[in-house]
Amino acid sequence: MVMRVTGLASGMNIDEIVENMMKAQSIPLNKIKQQKTLLEWQRDSYREMNTLLLDFRSQLTNMKLSSFYRTRSVASTNEDILSATVASGAGQASYTISKINSLAVAESRMTNSGISESASNKVDTTKSLFSIQDAFAKEITWKQGSVESKSIVTKEGGRTISLGLADGVQITDVENMTVEVNGKKYTVIESETTDSGEVNPNSGEVIVDKVSGELTFGDTIAANSTVKVSYVTDKKVENKTITKDTTQIQLKGALVPEQIKLSFKDSAGTTVELSDEYKEVDTNGNRIGQLKDGDKVVGEINYETGVITFNSEFSKYFPAETENSKEKPKLELTITSQQNYFSFGLTTHTSKGKIDEKFLIQGSESLNSVMSKVNNSKLGVTMFYDSYSDKVTMTRKETGVYNNSENGKEIEFTDGDFLTQVLGFQNGDSGNYIKAENATFTVNGLETSRQSNTFSMNGVTFTLKKTTDTPVTINVNNDNDALFENIKNFVDKYNELVEKIEKKLSEPKYKNYLPLTDDEKEKLSETQQEKWENMAKSGILRNDSILSGLITQMRTAIYSAVNQDDLDSAMKSLSAIGITTTADFTTAKLEINESKLKAAIEKDPNSIELLFNGTGATDGQKGVIQRLYDKVNATMDQLKERAGNSYSVNNQFTIGRQLDDLDDRIERFEDRLADLETRYYSQFTAMEQAIQKANSQAAYLAQFFQ
Repeated sequence: MVMRVTGLASGMNIDEIVENMMKAQSIPLNKIKQQKTLLEWQRDSYREMNTLLLDFRSQLTNMKLSSFYRTRSVASTNEDILSATVASGAGQASYTISKINSLAVAESRMTNSGISESASNKVDTTKSLFSIQDAFAKEITWKQGSVESKSIVTKEGGRTISLGLADGVQITDVENMTVEVNGKKYTVIESETTDSGEVNPNSGEVIVDKVSGELTFGDTIAANSTVKVSYVTDKKVENKTITKDTTQIQLKGALVPEQIKLSFKDSAGTTVELSDEYKEVDTNGNRIGQLKDGDKVVGEINYETGVITFNSEFSKYFPAETENSKEKPKLELTITSQQNYFSFGLTTHTSKGKIDEKFLIQGSESLNSVMSKVNNSKLGVTMFYDSYSDKVTMTRKETGVYNNSENGKEIEFTDGDFLTQVLGFQNGDSGNYIKAENATFTVNGLETSRQSNTFSMNGVTFTLKKTTDTPVTINVNNDNDALFENIKNFVDKYNELVEKIEKKLSEPKYKNYLPLTDDEKEKLSETQQEKWENMAKSGILRNDSILSGLITQMRTAIYSAVNQDDLDSAMKSLSAIGITTTADFTTAKLEINESKLKAAIEKDPNSIELLFNGTGATDGQKGVIQRLYDKVNATMDQLKERAGNSYSVNNQFTIGRQLDDLDDRIERFEDRLADLETRYYSQFTAMEQAIQKANSQAAYLAQFFQ
């Protein structure tokens, strides 16, 4: 590296001199950079135009649909009895429903009597079921265990999945276990019930090993599948770390008394095992127990809430805290417990087929939680409790009959007695029961039936509202006003596109305004820079061949006659139906003679469709929209080839390759300038050293003349 001595001997401002010399040498480089900036602006402008064309092409795509032209209106002679809506493209027709015998009805079941023990002690739907069990008129039958659920995402494909049971824990109540893979349900089988311990491939079955917790599927489960499992274990084993400051821990509520164990190692390293002992019911109705180490009481348990509260005796198990200790003493607890729970099953018959669901309900859950689980399941029912009547109702969301078996019911209570005994629902016809029915009616002389009061025929959606013997007619006709608005909207979109393109093509070009260099920017304010840049960008696509070519092609597509055999000879061009250019000959914009267009639509809407959307092998046979679509598509391809898009890399389009070439030239030029600057400084350094040497010699000689 050359040492730069800048004016110490000569007194000259060498840095400024070199800087000015380099500015002169950098003029060609600045021109290359300006050329690059102009290309970038041109690329961005092309892409902006391509975005406009993309939006217009979407409009053309919609206009290529027959529904755009086959607009329909629908009218009923009695909206109170029968209403209808119509989709675009539906055929013109008339439908007379001469009789509506019955409306479709959803099956609904209500409990026969109140579910509460008394009017003064009604069920509180927000509290845990176990805590309010005495408020029910009928006793809840509880099971003991721990309700668990897991969602496992498989890392790789295979037939086996482990639930990861804790040591000494095993699965119980297999008949109420559910397994789903990506929403598909599997039938759960115990390993002991199969002869070989294996399941047939592709059977939709899964074997569960109750001891190991391993699931073996009949078919291979793909990688990244979501496996959801709900099951019950004989007990709950969980680990908790607590410090000396911990006074409470939280377990699941509705604990089973005298089935709780806590074990840990005390300060001496001795394993301590604590157990619970039921004591009493407190003033709030909560069952309370004591946590004991032999005869010593070290805490209290609220079985309803699952809260264990430790007393001062428990703190003695912790190691002593030392002055140098950075952490507070800890105990690693292993807790074993059981909860009270019950299960029930429901089956519904729906438009999607027969649906079976099983529910595992913990004693800590409320009646609201139970109803929410039912309502949010795939059963398609709505369940709610009315506090005034003290009854529960369950109604299928879909109307109509889907269970066609003899005396078949749409809602069936399959397993468990909570719904049938505690809540009082009945499986049979007895009790409060509304039977599902189909809608039956006669349309155009044909007796028919539907499972819903709203149904579709030939693009018309009917809604039955009342039974009647009075005929009601639905008429489907052309909606000429809607077709007129569709065409008017197209012309507006077309004019909007033409205006923006023509503005770019005619934009003035200011040749004296080039992109600013870095030095020039430093001399201008931000506002001045912005104004200058706007002037420099102006006319970047002036008289562009691609865009001007598109305008010419669209003009031709608009005005050329459409040659279709079924097209009315008097309607072969847009001008014939009232769509022409404006009086301003400098623009390709269109204008509409509304009365002429409406008359053409009224006369022959089929010819209107052919004029716009006719297809054919040649351009002359194609309708206006088909032609425009082809022209726009081709232009978008040209623009992409010229300027690419946001996903393109430079070597994929013309301007990008030019930009890469300019980058290479800029890099080479900057390297030459760096070498030149180094040479300038080397020369000035040599000059400084020579002057310094001359000054030294002069000073040496001067001493002999003193």
